[in-house]
Amino acid sequence: MKRGDWKVTHQGVAVDTNGVLVDGQHRLAAVIEAGVSVEMTVFMDVPADTFDVLDTGKKRNAADVLAIEGEKSTMQLASMVRTVWLYDNRPDLTWAGGNASVTNHQILETLERNPKIRDFVVLGDQLSQEVGMIKSAAGAASYLVSRVNLPNKLQPWFDGVIDGAGLKRGDARLKFRNLMLNMARRQAGEVRRRRDTREHVGLYLTAFNAWAAKEPVSRLQYSARSPMPAIAKV
Repeated sequence: MKRGDWKVTHQGVAVDTNGVLVDGQHRLAAVIEAGVSVEMTVFMDVPADTFDVLDTGKKRNAADVLAIEGEKSTMQLASMVRTVWLYDNRPDLTWAGGNASVTNHQILETLERNPKIRDFVVLGDQLSQEVGMIKSAAGAASYLVSRVNLPNKLQPWFDGVIDGAGLKRGDARLKFRNLMLNMARRQAGEVRRRRDTREHVGLYLTAFNAWAAKEPVSRLQYSARSPMPAIAKV
């Protein structure tokens, strides 16, 4: 721009129907830094929901898109929403490779359909600290059980898993808590093993279903090849 070498191309700036700049932020920042005027293509009144699919040079991840939308804790929230989408759409597949691909647009649509998931970011942090779960897995799994159960019915589950005090041997909450703590300790020394979100969610839901059915648990298991459990009602 300073040298006068700027050329007009199809890549310019775009403003949506709400008057929000949805593409061209870097180009306009360059104009300010260069301190010169240049010509560029301007697109007006583009649909507001196109932001998350625009090509911007540096690819926007889901957390970037959520940040622009004004969300908080965007990294964890994006991972939680992604996990919910995978549970809803690919419950019987592994969540790795191509099977784990979720677009930014699907993230936004899933968040719009599941607005209360935002309320489980803090709980995900708490469960991660207390029992060693992956934060996003803990938050997403907790939200998933809340979709089909009343909040007052779930409080004993959350309290038992987080605290563990006074739980009897065979209580699914205690078994789950101890298993996750043991896994976290074991995996801490295994730098080559990646912690598996699907495994954590599967174990969480398996334990929850046993607790909801008031079934004593001698051993808690969930195979990586198993489909995701349907969620029981308390």
